[in-house]
Amino acid sequence: MPRSASPLGTASHGIRIRLEQVVAAEPPLTAPSGAAVLPAAPLNLWDDPPVHGLPSIGHADLHVHPSGNTVSAETLTAVYAALRASDLQIAVLTDHNRVDVAQELVARSRDEGIPIKLVVGEEITTREGHLLGVGLAARVPAGLSLAATVAAVHEQGGIAVVAHPLLPIYVSASAHLLVELAEGDLRFRPDALEAMHPLAAWVPGWRRRVERLAQRCGYAVVGGSDAHVPRSVGRGRTCFHGDTEAALLAAIRGRKTWTDGRPYPIRDIFRRHWTSPPADR
Repeated sequence: MPRSASPLGTASHGIRIRLEQVVAAEPPLTAPSGAAVLPAAPLNLWDDPPVHGLPSIGHADLHVHPSGNTVSAETLTAVYAALRASDLQIAVLTDHNRVDVAQELVARSRDEGIPIKLVVGEEITTREGHLLGVGLAARVPAGLSLAATVAAVHEQGGIAVVAHPLLPIYVSASAHLLVELAEGDLRFRPDALEAMHPLAAWVPGWRRRVERLAQRCGYAVVGGSDAHVPRSVGRGRTCFHGDTEAALLAAIRGRKTWTDGRPYPIRDIFRRHWTSPPADR
């Protein structure tokens, strides 16, 4: 049936056409040797109806710090409650350089049968930036090179996600290194780049640069909130077809994910909701 002919409907349709023309006009990318150029992730600006025959769209937050800025029973309880109350299907618990708290909360969630699936992860401090290990059985040590850390995650059967890349800070991996890893041994090649991060999203052009690098190198794109407080849970998320952990991991490995989310409010940035990691433990 034809769309509504109302002025609002006509205007929004025209805006969408113009945006699609802008995206289509982007110059083609040249992939490094051995890496495939992938189609850009869909723009998540409109809620189009689901495609017949495809699973529902799932939402996962791949970057949640259950311990917050300091480990306390109060913080753990509040973040856990926020996860239970969220509309997420999956959340990966990624404290800095530790997995013990994540393991405890995952076990608790299984005992209580809560609707959200919690996954053990870790935000690992490497010599060239932060890396998220997703689906870990044990802690990956801090202080290794990014390549060696990726390999250690892969040895556990986990997914290696480069956290908040391309920022001019020491916790962020560089484009040069990520291109180099994309051209090398698969053991040392990350699986995805975090292309939605609610603080980094304030940097002009940052999301687009990360998405273009992922396209160039054949990396998946994912999103995470980097939540250190309950109200930040879910502000950055990974979208995928399905609603299970297995479907999420398969989508990342198959580079069939896209991102959604909102930047942090300015007031939250000044309340240090995104902090430097603690010393290696």
